Amino acid sequence: MYNKILLKILIILFIPIQVIAYDFSYQKEDILLKLDFENNKIKEIKFDIKINGQRNFGIINYHNNEIYILLNTDKISFDNFKKVFPKPQENKKLNKKINFNWEISEMVISERYSLFSNKLNFIYDEGFESMMFYDSKKEFELSILPQLDGNKQIYLFSKNAGQFFYAQKISKHMKGGALIGKGSFRKFNDYDLNIKVKDFSIDKNSKFYNLLFTSRMLDIFSVLQNSQDEFNYLEVPVQRKGKVFNFDHALMLGGTVAFSFKGEANPSEKIASVNGTYGPLYLFEQNFKNIPFLSELFGKNVEESLLAADFKVNKNGNKTDFIFNPLSILTPGKTRNFFDIWE
Repeated sequence: MYNKILLKILIILFIPIQVIAYDFSYQKEDILLKLDFENNKIKEIKFDIKINGQRNFGIINYHNNEIYILLNTDKISFDNFKKVFPKPQENKKLNKKINFNWEISEMVISERYSLFSNKLNFIYDEGFESMMFYDSKKEFELSILPQLDGNKQIYLFSKNAGQFFYAQKISKHMKGGALIGKGSFRKFNDYDLNIKVKDFSIDKNSKFYNLLFTSRMLDIFSVLQNSQDEFNYLEVPVQRKGKVFNFDHALMLGGTVAFSFKGEANPSEKIASVNGTYGPLYLFEQNFKNIPFLSELFGKNVEESLLAADFKVNKNGNKTDFIFNPLSILTPGKTRNFFDIWE
């Protein structure tokens, strides 16, 4: 629906200016469009459109060297927002700077969560320059800004990491958590981002909850508090190239347990492959890593834990296969070679 209506508008806007070259007004059904000219050049475009009963209106002003675009939307789902979100790339033929501003009263993330009074701004000048997106309560923030060295830094923040991962169709099983991400931006489909999440939990209806639950049977404190679904920390270094996301040496900590994993995912194709290991007494073992005669026994990371087990997850469409290797618990950490065991 969104794409069809926007296509109609684009067809009108791309009628040769020389053909019109005078004030023009168009109205049909839920679309109102007005064009004003000055000295045979377009000066201003005003539009008012209803999509799925929600009003979208704005104005485009043309100046000698710049174009200002102001857009207002009552309500939009995050899925529809992604469909029409502008992703400008290099365009040497465009000789005007574009300053784009979009205000959205409500962006619906899920049935239980929305962002209110949202503002999006990006600047484009023969290529993408900068972008900022945030809501009035600063529940979510995304910025891509140029640095002094000429590179661009990407910054990401969310007060509800679970809803962020849900919106991105990464996972619907994380609940809560505060998320921060920082990295280097090259293009919208080419960037590095290190994501960190604190204090979150896993939905007990998750397919992997039983693994998480049993892995913490030796975590006496979480057992006593019935908090095996709660985790303290998650860190995932992500590299995006095209449609593929790669992550390497990611880490998740909860009580005495640590999970480490690597893999790749292609959300658009609904495929993913993850290799991982978990150490049920990782935090306990870390207390002994500085003792000379025990340091070699316990190792320095999850893969080298004395007690640890390997697992593998493959997703293809709606089918997810989980493989657990219980014999790896008996394999000494130094010889387990976790990141190669499945290859």
